[in-house]
Amino acid sequence: MTAQSSGPQLAKSLRPRHITMISLGGVIGAGLFIGSSGAILTAGPSVLISYLLSGLMVFLVNIMLRDIALHAPGHGSFVSQIRHALGPLPGFVAGWVYWMVWVTTLGVEVIASASLIAPYVPVPYAVIEIVILAVMTAINLMSVRNYGECEYWFALIKVAAICLFVVIGCVLLGGHSVPVADNFLGHGGFMPMGDFAFLAAVPTVLFSMTGSEIATIAALESDNPDRNIARITRTVALRLLVFYLTSITLILCLLPWSDTVRGISPFLMTLERFHVPYASVVMTLVILSATLSTLNSGLYATSRVVYEMARRGDAPRALQVMAPQAHLPRRAVLASAAVALLVSATAVLSPGVVFAFLVATTGAFIMVYNILIVCARLRLYRPGAWKGWLAIVMLVGVLLSMLGAPETRHELAVGAVALCLVTLGGWIKLRSGGVASGARE
Repeated sequence: MTAQSSGPQLAKSLRPRHITMISLGGVIGAGLFIGSSGAILTAGPSVLISYLLSGLMVFLVNIMLRDIALHAPGHGSFVSQIRHALGPLPGFVAGWVYWMVWVTTLGVEVIASASLIAPYVPVPYAVIEIVILAVMTAINLMSVRNYGECEYWFALIKVAAICLFVVIGCVLLGGHSVPVADNFLGHGGFMPMGDFAFLAAVPTVLFSMTGSEIATIAALESDNPDRNIARITRTVALRLLVFYLTSITLILCLLPWSDTVRGISPFLMTLERFHVPYASVVMTLVILSATLSTLNSGLYATSRVVYEMARRGDAPRALQVMAPQAHLPRRAVLASAAVALLVSATAVLSPGVVFAFLVATTGAFIMVYNILIVCARLRLYRPGAWKGWLAIVMLVGVLLSMLGAPETRHELAVGAVALCLVTLGGWIKLRSGGVASGARE
């Protein structure tokens, strides 16, 4: 019997509607509403190719997640599947890099949420950050059903906002004399920043799409995990096509790409250009819901992953304690929230060293755990291996494109150093625990 199958088990109280909306919310975040501005400025209209390539990569990785869940059932989340397929050391590395990506993201999202609320609430900025994180932590501490309900409504707001934007965009195109051809091609053509600029935008776009794997973790706390995982991975491509490509295409048709301002939502700029009433207030609320959704889901995912690692001995054993009635790993939730608060504090106390280091590692770490997911699938399930190899080639291509830009080259270097430290820590842990690094579960 594996560690995963003994002792108290997680609740099975998430319903299919929760899983569906969690999967939708996982691919729609502030990276779409705000981060898309940087991608558009990097590639111009050819950013649509960036979104197509990134969407294909996310789709392939989700197919890998489905396959490892269906062909190695009973081994927990994808982190445990990696450990089962590739061995203790890759499992250790996958768990900790995934956890570090998300606690860093949580710290960034706490800062972003507070910055949106601060102009309207006359209290110290730090107090707003603490209150936001405390509320999200309380939601995750009560029950997994509460998490699912909150994420359901957060995701519904984001989906409704995208759908409303698409409707408004189509009305504007049909009812106004919009110079679509000039907006789209009149500012340097389809590839104004160079023939391969769309490759430079791929990392930004790909990182904005991360989070779809949370639905596969959440599905483990539903009545039929295998069926739910298969169902959500079948529709991920359609969701990416509708939400990303449609909305970005409308923006490029309605607004000259060169008018985009980095860090300012192109959705908001488009609506304000056509004097859509209450656009600023509505988009502020939508972006706030997106950041709160990321906080909610990030706390959930980090707590479940570190709980699994604790049960397998890859994290402090104290984090495996389960609240018997709620079936919640409350210590894991509190530990993840505490580290997220520390990350947000480093943005003030050490913005140029600690915080910059943590943020710089996320790009390389996202690549690492995605590559390990694909490798686990290739090890566990051979049929259709070409999809896995295609995903590997595309992910390596993203790494190479990151080497081409000074900023992302620096991030790769920092990430490589951090990855070596995590791997060394895992090797020492496994050696001291008397477990051979090549052992299988």
